[in-house]
Amino acid sequence: MSQQIGKIGMGVIGCGSIAEIAHLPSIDRTPGVELIATCDTDEARAREAAEKWGAHAWHTDYEKMLDEQHNNLDAVIIASPPNVHCEQGVAVAEAKLHLIVEKPLAVTNREAWDIVEACKKAGVKLMVGCDRRFWLQNQWAKQLVEDDVIGKVMMGRATMHEHVRFYQDNFAKTDFRLKPEIVGGSAVSDTGAHAIDLLIWLLGSRVKRVVGVAKRNVLPESYSKADDTAVIMMEHENGAFGYVSCNRFTPAVSQFTELYGDEGTIMTTSDATNPYQTAPLAVFTNRDYEHNKIPEIIRKYRWPQIFWAEDLMTHPVQKRWVSIYPPREPNNYDRLCQHFLDCLINDKKPLVSGEDGAHAIEVMCGVFKSMETGGWVELPLKEEVIPPLYKPRRKR
Repeated sequence: MSQQIGKIGMGVIGCGSIAEIAHLPSIDRTPGVELIATCDTDEARAREAAEKWGAHAWHTDYEKMLDEQHNNLDAVIIASPPNVHCEQGVAVAEAKLHLIVEKPLAVTNREAWDIVEACKKAGVKLMVGCDRRFWLQNQWAKQLVEDDVIGKVMMGRATMHEHVRFYQDNFAKTDFRLKPEIVGGSAVSDTGAHAIDLLIWLLGSRVKRVVGVAKRNVLPESYSKADDTAVIMMEHENGAFGYVSCNRFTPAVSQFTELYGDEGTIMTTSDATNPYQTAPLAVFTNRDYEHNKIPEIIRKYRWPQIFWAEDLMTHPVQKRWVSIYPPREPNNYDRLCQHFLDCLINDKKPLVSGEDGAHAIEVMCGVFKSMETGGWVELPLKEEVIPPLYKPRRKR
């Protein structure tokens, strides 16, 4: 435990934009967590983050941070570029520290499983920073699916269409997201990391085979050589089919997830609204419910359309869409941080396990393999798949 009794000592490797707007504020807002040290290869960023968020120390070398601050650290958040996730994740595990790794867990399937195995060997907890699982609308959707409100769910679609400049021009501190030699991909592994993980989780079944494409179709090569368009079809182990589409060139953001069951439909969104999608969560169920048997999540938001007591007059209640507006706060990263704290204190399994993160990487790498073979690719992959423009970093 950290030097302050009863608190979990946290270190952060990578003090760029996602640390600044998400992880560091969430650590600051979470009782029971203490920021011990920050680390970034840019000295000014490491020092400024430490000063702003009250860390005890700052470093430019993560190995020195792990060595010098080890007695005060319990866990580390890795928020650095994806090409160093593997070497840093293995080092943190070997230091016997728990860790959160920002999505994507790694770039190649081998890198991802190396992190998972290192954490298993060290007996430490690993969680992947797929924050979309922590929005209430998605957690409520998951609960409704598990409660059989929409029946057998055999089809799903997840999309995330967002111009790369939204983030790059307003928040990013460096341009590594534009460099496939560092990140592997963009539409398929940056925005796709969210869509793939969320859909697999909501459908409740791993992917057994995948087919897809990831190409640069719109953005000029002078801006980025990374893929800006990804279309993925997934066949899941339970027989369900999932479809993921992502792009990095759309000027109006469109992000939503759809779940289709034989007794209803659920739609969720978190990143944007438009005339087509105005509620964070919408549910239609074809099941027969009496008023007092409607699932609580739906009943609390089922406002009357004609008469205030209409649901007491009809048996069963009228079947219709219900729009649900969960509160935005605590936000997804606050809930993620609080959940990880709970996992450490009460020895629980993280909601987004290392295996979950590695499986999502299998899907992404399966897309690149699919482009080579021109067809479906079975998972898990039998060999390491390296994205075409990626330059693996094998420091360890």
